[in-house]
Order: sequence, then structure tokens, then C-alpha cells
Amino acid sequence: MVLKIAIQPDEVVHRNGEKQSFSDRWFQLAKERGVDAVAVDVFSEDVIAQIASCDAFMWRCDPSALPRLYAKRLLYAVEAGMGLPVFPNLKSSWHFEDKVGQYYFLSAAGIPTPATRIFWKREQAERYCEAAEYPFVLKLSAGYQASNVRLVRNREEALFYVDQLFTYGVTGLGYRPTSRPRQLLRHLRAAVTVAKGHHPYAPTEQTELQHGYFFAQEFLPGNEFDVRITVIGNRAFVFRRLNRPDDFRASGSGRIDWNPQEIGEELVRFAFNVARKLDAQTIAVDILRRGIEPVIVELTLSYASWAVRDCPGHWTLHGNPETGDLKWLDGSMRPEDAIFTDFVTPLLEAWQKLDPPARAAVCT
Repeated sequence: MVLKIAIQPDEVVHRNGEKQSFSDRWFQLAKERGVDAVAVDVFSEDVIAQIASCDAFMWRCDPSALPRLYAKRLLYAVEAGMGLPVFPNLKSSWHFEDKVGQYYFLSAAGIPTPATRIFWKREQAERYCEAAEYPFVLKLSAGYQASNVRLVRNREEALFYVDQLFTYGVTGLGYRPTSRPRQLLRHLRAAVTVAKGHHPYAPTEQTELQHGYFFAQEFLPGNEFDVRITVIGNRAFVFRRLNRPDDFRASGSGRIDWNPQEIGEELVRFAFNVARKLDAQTIAVDILRRGIEPVIVELTLSYASWAVRDCPGHWTLHGNPETGDLKWLDGSMRPEDAIFTDFVTPLLEAWQKLDPPARAAVCT
């Protein structure tokens, strides 16, 4: 009788063409540590029964809409309903692809962010756009690799997005204000789509409908990069992401500087403080500066394994983020290894303390 962990297979292909699978590595590590890793199919009808035969559950889900929204439901059902340890747990995943929720958390926790306004009524959003200082950053709550982040430069553009968000809603910020003929062409294309039996604004497996709110955030000029700090347990992996060419956005650029000397220890402690406030198993924090003050612009649970793996080392924290012992360790480390170690080690320690009859009772 051995510890059994249910694992949902995953695979993501990044923009650089590299395939990433946390689960493939987890199966390897489980074998090395004498853990029985059981592949499950979360989209099968008997998924609960599959997981119930195990002692824990791990699923590194894709950030696209359908699997992400389903994963939040299933993971919490297993964690709270079955009482099994899961990765990611609720404290680590509730904010995943939810920038609105992230902002309210950061504000409530007293963590600095760019000045942000969220409006839930059209009239309020319109009044803001009439008096706003331009440019400002418009965001949708969901959207990874900066896909739903736009720099709004004038009143006309702002009111265009207000109209979209408080009428049909949007699944992305791809459209911009345009000339009258082009607007008519868009409406014609939408009418043709409807005639074919499809809704032009319908969400897909990758996207979800965003409607009924307006998320405006202060534009911070002079930031030619952001700082991405990925915290896993007591480890922090740091690098800078340079902006895309002729763009204010760094997310998804793939232009990475792994030199740790470019990132001060105060930012590492800043990221650890956010992770401790969340009580998260892992979190990636994106940081810009307002003058000299660091501010958090986004949190995410999903990050590219290769970017973390290629860090030349990582920081470890022992104690609290403000005064604890911060040390640098040379050498690369896969994030999936760190996640598996943190998740499985306490489970194995508890399992090994059980006598054989108790283990048998757990297995049945």
C-alpha cells in the first residue's frame, strides 16, 4: 500500500514552440519517490469516483476559459467536499484570470497597485470617460499574455468600449473605434453570422463573455519592462520581461532578462508578502513602478515553465517577508519540481506515520 495521487494530464504549447507538461514531470517524480500517480480524466462522467480512490489530486489547468472555469469548480469540490489535498487549492486559484477580484484583494490588503477605477453602471463609466486623464489602460477581467489590455488614448475610444461593455458585451478587446463605413461593414458581418445560426458575440472554449463593468487603470509611463517574480513555497524566481516593440505591454513578449542583479531584494520581499497574504501554494506577481514605488499590476497562477526553469538561481525566504532571512541559491530548478516537492513531502511524512492497519483503512 502506497500513497496514491490523482493527476490530470496537461500539455501547453508556448509561443516559442516549447511544449510544457507539468503532469509528465509529476509522474516521473512520483515514481522516484515511491508514490502511485494515477492518471485521471476530469472530463469523464465518473471523475469523482476516480479521484475518490486516491489520497490527493493535482491539475495544472490551461488558462483558457472552459478548462479554467471547470477546474475551479472541481478542485474546490474535491478539496472541501472530499477533504482531499489538492493542487492548486482554493487560496491559490480563486483569483486565476480574474483581474477584478485581484484588484479588490490587493486594495483590501493594502498592497500598492496602479490607481484603478471599476464601474458597474454605464452612467458612472461615461462620466469617468468625460473627465478622465488620457491615456489610461482598459482591461478585461480575463485574458492572458496581455490579450485583453488596451491603452485608451481619447474620449471617443473610451466611450466606444463603454458602449460595447454595457450592451452586447465582448469576448476580447480586438475591435477599436473606426470610420462609419467600417462600422457598417462590421454590422454586416455580424448579421451574416446571425443568419448562419451563430451569435457574433458568443463565447468560445477559449473565451468568456465580459459584460456590465468598466475596468480603467492608471497608465504608468517610463516602464520599459516589468518584473515577474514567481513564488513557489519559500522560493522566488525572478526576471525582467522587456516590453514588446513599440508597445507598453511586457506580458507575452518573450523578451526576458534573467540577470538577478537587475532586481533588488526589496521587490523579492514585496512578492513574498503578496504570496503570504494570499496563503498561496504558488503565485506569479507582475510589478511595475510608479516613480520609485513598486506596484502590482497582475497576479497569475499560470506561468511558462521554461522561463522559470532558465533562471540562474532563486531566492529562499525563512521567516516573515519583511525581516526574514533571504538567501540566493545558484542553479536552475523546474517549477513543476518545486510544486511537487512542496505538495507531496508533507503527505508522505503523514502517510509514513500511519501504521499498516490505518493505511489500509485510508485505502478502502
